[in-house]
Amino acid sequence: MAFNEMIQQLLLEIPGIASSQAKIYLNEALGLIYDTQNWSWQLQTAGWLTPGLLFPGGPGTSVGTVSVTAFSDQVIPSLAAKTAWLAYTGMPLFTQLQFRSPYYSLYNIIAINPTTGSLTLDRPWMEPTMAASTYMIYQAYFPVPVPDFKRFLTARDTTNNWPMDYWTKSQMDLAVEDPERTIFNDPNYFVPQQQDQRPNSATFGNMLYELWPHPLSQLPYTFMYLRRGPLLTTPTSTVPYPLTEEVVKWRAKEVAALYKEAQKGEDMQRGQGADWKFVAESAHEEYKSLLKPVKDRDDDLVNLYMAKYRPDLFNQGEPFATVTGQLNVGRF
Repeated sequence: MAFNEMIQQLLLEIPGIASSQAKIYLNEALGLIYDTQNWSWQLQTAGWLTPGLLFPGGPGTSVGTVSVTAFSDQVIPSLAAKTAWLAYTGMPLFTQLQFRSPYYSLYNIIAINPTTGSLTLDRPWMEPTMAASTYMIYQAYFPVPVPDFKRFLTARDTTNNWPMDYWTKSQMDLAVEDPERTIFNDPNYFVPQQQDQRPNSATFGNMLYELWPHPLSQLPYTFMYLRRGPLLTTPTSTVPYPLTEEVVKWRAKEVAALYKEAQKGEDMQRGQGADWKFVAESAHEEYKSLLKPVKDRDDDLVNLYMAKYRPDLFNQGEPFATVTGQLNVGRF
């Protein structure tokens, strides 16, 4: 059953509510269900690929030079830098990259002028004015895949075959251990940075993580994460398996009935109008009875991610045979 059909059924069963309200109640119900436990559809896999140092022109620097002025958000490139920048068409997008010159603070790039090649930074340059200065462009901040991201479950470096630490370091730690951010190496840590507030960013609102030490080479990272879950946004949207539309609809019916009960006037005579409190209670009981088998079914899927393998250490993992490979039939 698609989202538009769920809306129509709710409008028929709870008369007097608007279509816009029905949409809100259905998504509110879906969100409440998402928050009851960890569901299989909330467990996702994604990754990051560090681009390394962009436009390399020498050891630890990008090609050409730049001029920057204190209190201005503009970066003026030399001809060599401009030529390289305007020829760039790959991924990540230019507006996902960071700029620094030479080892001052990192600034986010939010725009590039397609004619002059000048960069617009996310804040005014609060470093000394410099002309014909060396610079670096690379990516240190990486957005999580979805805005409803909750937390990492695992993270690993698949090049160096080691797990990534996403729980130890904070920005306060890095301010002490590497205040200039001049430690460059294969990263060991995912460090929370801030919510993406870059204007016109494709990941606006998503959490950003800083990879530290900063990566100047191309490296892939794979991680599993927990999200809240997608809401119903289009007429053809459906709920994720094994959740059913009936469960969501009964939860939404409960929410809508409580709204209707709250709209009753204080001067309404006893016995007049529907008993929406009773409707809400009945809808809640139906919702609970329908939700339980869905939870049981989904627990099996979650266990594929979460359940631990426990080998039989006492028998060295061989409960039906001896260590010599002969059949162990027990004692008589």
